[in-house]
Amino acid sequence: MKRFLSLDVFRGMTILMMIVLNNQAGGSVFAPLVHSSWDGVTLADMIFPFFLFIMGAAMWFSTHRHDYGIRGTLSKSRRTGRIFRRTLILFAVGLILNWIPFDDYFAFVRIPGVLQRIALAYFFAAMLTLYLPRVRAIVLSIAVSLAGYWFLLDALGTDIVGRVDTALLGPSHLLTPSFDPEGILSTIPAIASVLIGYLAGNAMDKPNSASGGIGTLMVVGVLLAGAGILFGLVSPMNKQLWTPSYVLFTSGAAMVVWSVLSFVIEYMQARKWCEFFTIAGTNSLFIYSLSMVLAKMFALWGVTQAVYDFYRSYHVPDAVASLMWSLTMALVCWLVTWPLYRMRVFISA
Repeated sequence: MKRFLSLDVFRGMTILMMIVLNNQAGGSVFAPLVHSSWDGVTLADMIFPFFLFIMGAAMWFSTHRHDYGIRGTLSKSRRTGRIFRRTLILFAVGLILNWIPFDDYFAFVRIPGVLQRIALAYFFAAMLTLYLPRVRAIVLSIAVSLAGYWFLLDALGTDIVGRVDTALLGPSHLLTPSFDPEGILSTIPAIASVLIGYLAGNAMDKPNSASGGIGTLMVVGVLLAGAGILFGLVSPMNKQLWTPSYVLFTSGAAMVVWSVLSFVIEYMQARKWCEFFTIAGTNSLFIYSLSMVLAKMFALWGVTQAVYDFYRSYHVPDAVASLMWSLTMALVCWLVTWPLYRMRVFISA
């Protein structure tokens, strides 16, 4: 069996949805496309942990399948070097995206961010799976990170997350002076999101089975999401704090989505519709970075407001006009990425 096409499609769906969410315009937006103000989970809150889950699943295949491009014959020291290099590239790209359009001193640039969290979560998850590769060790790592983080929040209060970020990074480097949703401490449970994806990749890696681990993944996903809901009665699901209940629920939901996609694409072989999402999924770093640059430039040049007002001129509700603009942004980024896919150019860290 070659690459899991369903995983590329899942990644493409997730990254395009990220672009849609990041480019809402105007004051009125459809409720599912808005992040929860604090406790609770909307559709928008599911997308980032989905991406971390997918990254973890891809990590399994990249280290266990030669057709995913990373040769298992590399020594641990060389693989460690690659992990460091990829982490630094992702983190640096995230910092640059935060700094654009370079109209302020770096002393006031936000240090945390989406790519920065991806970089750190990747680094620690990759190092754990490299040096503690046994499934039991990974399960224990997930349990310790979630339990430890929960104990920390319960014992010291949720404001410990902001206090740590303020002390280590300084208020001028955060999204707000006292808190950042992609801060340092809340990255700990995000590592668990990646590791759960890694274990899901293990469960699905059954090349001699027609259905792979689809059934197993579906059942475990439902149970994990249910556990997240139940745990949420004690520790509410909260994206900004990345609470353990949020990790369990979103990871379970990601398993269910991937199992459905895998059933349709891998088992039923219904693939004619997949290319649109595969184009985005196989160049996710490029298309995401492009979307962030274009969003800032279009806002600076007045393009965003002009196109949004153009959609509103057709007397559609403001929320519809906002969605139309965000879909336009996603399509523009996809069109720029499409020629790269045709030329088999894949930009990655």
